[in-house]
Amino acid sequence: MEKLIHCHSGSLAAMIAKQNGNGTWDIFGITEVFGMGSADYNTKLFDFEISDLIILNSFSGISYVCLKKDQKWGLLEIKDNETIECDWKIISEFIYPTAEKMLSDFKINSFDFMS
Repeated sequence: MEKLIHCHSGSLAAMIAKQNGNGTWDIFGITEVFGMGSADYNTKLFDFEISDLIILNSFSGISYVCLKKDQKWGLLEIKDNETIECDWKIISEFIYPTAEKMLSDFKINSFDFMS
């Protein structure tokens, strides 16, 4: 299973989340762009297992991904930088017991985003 992660209206996703054989997730960034909405995503961005994720995509220049690691949630922020790849950083360490609590503390309303 694959899920697209984007933060602008471009024809390519900035990242792809792929579920691996043991049921956890890996997130990959763009390795090579071929044009016309086609690219390879071979750059694994994190070296830890992601047991669950909630993608909050937007076309407004900023998106989020809630990442679950070792039973705790952290938050990845993706911002448009006028390139296909976008800028990204983890803005919350993995300390939250629920994604809802984390989003509430960051004042992020999941209804403002696409899943």
